[in-house]
Amino acid sequence: MKDEFSGPFVGVMVIQLKIPNSLSLKDRRQVVRSLLEKARSRFNVSVADLGPDGSHQDAFLAFSAVSPSSSSAEERIASLERLIRTMEDSGDFFVVRETREVERNAGFSD
Repeated sequence: MKDEFSGPFVGVMVIQLKIPNSLSLKDRRQVVRSLLEKARSRFNVSVADLGPDGSHQDAFLAFSAVSPSSSSAEERIASLERLIRTMEDSGDFFVVRETREVERNAGFSD
């Protein structure tokens, strides 16, 4: 019997944030750390703070999720986006722009 595994699928989202009330790198870290920790714990995603180094009001953040299906990866990234938009409503930051994509890892295709 042939294995039915068709994945993995990788979902990636990169966002640019503006943190207007941040007066120091410590303020920036506090906002970014809160967002990244919530994303990790709720959605089991990998996260990265991409910088820019030295800027206390700007942040580029990347999130990735690996799933066995395209729809599962899409849903995790969409749920993550909803969390970020909900957190944005608190006023600590706003999203300047974002990109999202889900792709099948070609290394596992038949």
